[in-house]
Amino acid sequence: MVRPRRVTTPVAGLSVLLVLSVVAWVGGDAVIERLNAVRCTDPATVLVTAAPAVAPALGAAAEGLGAGDDCFRVEVKAEAARETMSRLVEDRGESPSVWVPESTMWLRQARDSGAWRVPESGTSVAMSPVVLAVKDPAKGASWRELIGPGATAVAGIADPAKDPASLSALLALRGFASGEKDPATAAVAAIRPVSADYAERAEDLFTRPLDVFPTSEQELERHNSTPGATRLTAVAAESPVPPLDFPYVVLPDAGEAQRAGAEKFLAHLRSGANLEKFGLRAPDDGAPGLDQSSVDETLRVWSGLTLTARVLGVLDVSGSMNQIVPRTGTTRMALAVAAAERGLGLFKPGTQIGLWKFSTKLDGDKDHKQIIPFASVREHLANGEAIAAVRATRATANGATGLYDTTLAAYQEARKSWELGRINIVIIMTDGRNEDSDSITQRQLLDELAKLQDKRRPLPVIAIGMGPDVDVDELTRIADATGGRAFTTADPAGIGEIFAQALSSMLCQPPACRPQ
Repeated sequence: MVRPRRVTTPVAGLSVLLVLSVVAWVGGDAVIERLNAVRCTDPATVLVTAAPAVAPALGAAAEGLGAGDDCFRVEVKAEAARETMSRLVEDRGESPSVWVPESTMWLRQARDSGAWRVPESGTSVAMSPVVLAVKDPAKGASWRELIGPGATAVAGIADPAKDPASLSALLALRGFASGEKDPATAAVAAIRPVSADYAERAEDLFTRPLDVFPTSEQELERHNSTPGATRLTAVAAESPVPPLDFPYVVLPDAGEAQRAGAEKFLAHLRSGANLEKFGLRAPDDGAPGLDQSSVDETLRVWSGLTLTARVLGVLDVSGSMNQIVPRTGTTRMALAVAAAERGLGLFKPGTQIGLWKFSTKLDGDKDHKQIIPFASVREHLANGEAIAAVRATRATANGATGLYDTTLAAYQEARKSWELGRINIVIIMTDGRNEDSDSITQRQLLDELAKLQDKRRPLPVIAIGMGPDVDVDELTRIADATGGRAFTTADPAGIGEIFAQALSSMLCQPPACRPQ
């Protein structure tokens, strides 16, 4: 029997085509996306610069993304937040796409220091509470008992302008004092004991003979897990204090592809990265943040008690500084250098000092040149090179006095490197008046100084003039334009006394002492 032949009708053919079209329409985007992923041969690199405390966790999360995902890859670099901030302020080195410091404190310091394009807040990707590390728990079970008013435990602290855990502890101390009859006096009384001998580096607190000091939970766990280390007990704050919040910020210079990759990496981190193995907790969006006005006021109190400063000194080395001063047998330059050396004794070891010299055209067309870079007094005295460089300046006096251009350049530099939590000062020491015919005018200088004023970031100029050729009115106008003061003496032999008087006056700030 012959079977009838089956014929495909046009209707049946159209049905098959319709089904295939629907399948293509539904799955086409996915197919194209996959094909594009396969074709990705040059993925965008998202460079994430992160604080060492969180960098390992971010690196592990980046590895979990898988190669070639969305045609980007994440590279994590560990770097101290202070170093990253300095590079962003100075616009040097490779700029990362993302910055993750350990605290929002660093974002605000970066903006205050001149990197105004850095976001002032970010999205937290991890958290570590601030705790008190206690050697003997019997000395107290709460923060108030351990570091509050009347506490007897030997407490220590690191520089709160560099260590966010110490900053949180100071905010807690001020909180305890707020309930006292005279809150301002109580705050000073509470902060003074821990400010007397603070640590420049937070890690040094673990090696000091202290009963108690602030640190992060993560850092304390790391210490306790170190073989041979003296085990310390963590005491949590009874009232919430700002934790290390590890803010994730995409920086403004990131390209479009880097920004897209950075946002996807952030979503990956927030979806549940494994943080516990790195001693960190999941981010807590309800944790207390840093109130900027409270931070500013707390650091002002700290500055008044510790007298740490950031000083840019500018020394006149014009030819007139070679003149012999009557009754001394030495030159103006030698007396000025000796005064500068003795002035180091007025500063705390942690004070940052940099020094320029100036006359005319010392460095190409510039009237100024660096003698020593910014470093702490402790570092300058320890290596001896700084003192040798300052003393060598005695033999370099030459040229005219390029006062106006140098003053503006020094003020711009000090404004750019201004540091929160310090007394920031520019010191101009000269024996004459502006003699540079190619420079800006006095009016232009005063106008530019006026534009650079910021009430939240005071930066006074101390103008020190010595000798009969000094223009007292000129120096006074310059100092007044910045909220500073001018100190002059007609007798160059008195430069040592006038130098000490000037620094003592400007470095002594309330509440440690009262202005004259």
